[in-house]
Amino acid sequence: MREVDLEIVSDLAMIANPHAVKEQYQKHVFNELKENPDLAFVAIDGERVVGFVQGDTRGRMTTIEDLAVAEKYQGKGIGSQLLKIEIDALNMRGAEIVAAEVHYKNARAIPFYYEHGFRISECLQDYFGIGHDAFILKLTLREG
Repeated sequence: MREVDLEIVSDLAMIANPHAVKEQYQKHVFNELKENPDLAFVAIDGERVVGFVQGDTRGRMTTIEDLAVAEKYQGKGIGSQLLKIEIDALNMRGAEIVAAEVHYKNARAIPFYYEHGFRISECLQDYFGIGHDAFILKLTLREG
C-alpha cells in the first residue's frame, strides 16, 4: 500500500467498518501505514485498487486491522489472497495469534474468517463505540 492509495482504501474501509467516519478513518489507515508499512497490502485490477488488508502487532498478539474488497470483486478469492499475504507477513514478525475484529453489522465476514481457520473467541459490547459491538475471531499460528 502507498499513500496515494489512501483515498480508495478509505472508501473500501467503509465496507468492513460501517460505523466509521471516512475522514477520521483515513487518518487511522494512514497512521497504520506509517507504523507498519510491511503489513499493508492492496489488490489491484489494472491500475485500480480493489481490496486491501492492514495489520498491526502487539507482541505475540497480532491484529488484522482491516480487510476489505470492493463488492464487485468479492467472491473471487481476492480477500483470501490478501489474508494469506497478511498472515505470512505477520508470521515473519513472529506472530503467535492473529485476531480479527469484526463489526456486528459485517457478520458475513465471520464465515470468511472461519474458512481460514479463525474461530470466535468473544463478543465485545460497544467495542467500536456505543451500540457498535464486535466479534473477535482468533487464529493460532503457533503455541507460545
